[in-house]
Amino acid sequence: MRPMLTSFRDRIFSKVQHKACAANIISLSLGTAIGWLSPFLPLLISTDSPLDQGPVTDVQATWIASLLCIGAFGGTLLFGWSAEKFGRKASLLATAVPLICFWGCVAFGTTVEVLYIARLLAGLGAAGVFLLVPMYITEIAEDRIRGTLGSFFILFLNIGTLVSFVMGSYLSYHMTAYILFTLPIVFLALFLQFPETPQYLIRRNRVRDAESSLKYLRGYTSTPDHLEMLRSEMDGLLVQVSGEKDSTEQNSISLADFAPPSARKALLIGLVLVSLNQLSGCFALINYTAQIFADAGSDLDPNMAAIVVGAIQIIGSYGSTIIVDRCPRKHLYIVSSFFAAIGLFAMGTHGYLKSQHVDVSAINWIPVASLSFVIFIASVGLLPLTFVILSEILPPKVRGLGGSICTAFLWMISFLVVKYFPVMVELIGLHGCMWVFSAVCLSAGLFNAIFIPETRGRSIEQIIHAMENNIKS
Repeated sequence: MRPMLTSFRDRIFSKVQHKACAANIISLSLGTAIGWLSPFLPLLISTDSPLDQGPVTDVQATWIASLLCIGAFGGTLLFGWSAEKFGRKASLLATAVPLICFWGCVAFGTTVEVLYIARLLAGLGAAGVFLLVPMYITEIAEDRIRGTLGSFFILFLNIGTLVSFVMGSYLSYHMTAYILFTLPIVFLALFLQFPETPQYLIRRNRVRDAESSLKYLRGYTSTPDHLEMLRSEMDGLLVQVSGEKDSTEQNSISLADFAPPSARKALLIGLVLVSLNQLSGCFALINYTAQIFADAGSDLDPNMAAIVVGAIQIIGSYGSTIIVDRCPRKHLYIVSSFFAAIGLFAMGTHGYLKSQHVDVSAINWIPVASLSFVIFIASVGLLPLTFVILSEILPPKVRGLGGSICTAFLWMISFLVVKYFPVMVELIGLHGCMWVFSAVCLSAGLFNAIFIPETRGRSIEQIIHAMENNIKS
């Protein structure tokens, strides 16, 4: 009986894993939209610019880079409301629309103003993907595999980024857009058959629908053993929801719902986590990868260096999916933060020596090696665990609103970092920026060690209990 149960649980993991992969096609599509900037920004500012007006100015280039964050800020509020009003599934389907429009603008737009609109639309889609994919995965996954499936989000995002790096190096500006236009359409076709999350359905008093959703997600049949497992899991979900307010109040979530200590603490931790995620500089480095390597004096072709970094980022993200449910979240986050700080410090030191006219020709491999190491180690822990932990520590009742607030704050910080990264490079040099990012990564590890409870293998109820009792694991 035990081997049969284990075998069935393995099949459950396989089924949910496949569904998580299909849901993350939209993450892959978003990754291509984010990665598009790195190979094509140098083209847009060159004399070979595909725009009718010719090369864009440096100021216009920073707006093209940062407007995605402005669109995402507004989109977070929209999709946060939509997730509670219309459900996780419908809202996640809607994220494909602005990404389709983004690639349409890139493919057929001929002015910088159209690119501004395109980046705003990409930001709108990014807001929904960042908010809803971790939320959807958290609510369909079993506790024992929640971290693994949650880390798929960053993995697929990074795969999409690499796809853009490679296509931008070998295909034309317009051909890239024509091909990548199809990804969000494929997502729509596949995800339409997926169910709403059981938790959301229960909170809307649709218990029968929640049972059907759970049967589809787990592959339960009508055999007695399967029915017993279904009833056991449904009972757990019903107990979880019963601890919330009456369903008549569920549709009216406000800031007053953050009055419980666990909710307040979770929101505060979430705001700090997303701030550290962006201030670590990883998102800015991805946006300006090719330019950073060119400015750092690397001997490797900037676009090829970006491809190398993108490939290493995927290896790190995949490593995270393997170990995230095998290692304590705290240890993984802390170790990745500290090692990222070391890598950024090394890159900053190389840049400082070069700025002081020290001969660094013998160590020109350091920028590529250091940044590759930083992206790898951050992709193992610091970057994906931000969203895994955020989705786990927020109580179910306020997960939509709390996630919206944290994600909106993330995009506000992201806008400041991406928009003013070139300005900071002018003021304190590339090496100074690397040292600042290094200090932030160090602070992220210390913050996690002191304030965040362990969440690996714990149910949502246990995590909330740990927050309420101020347990540090």
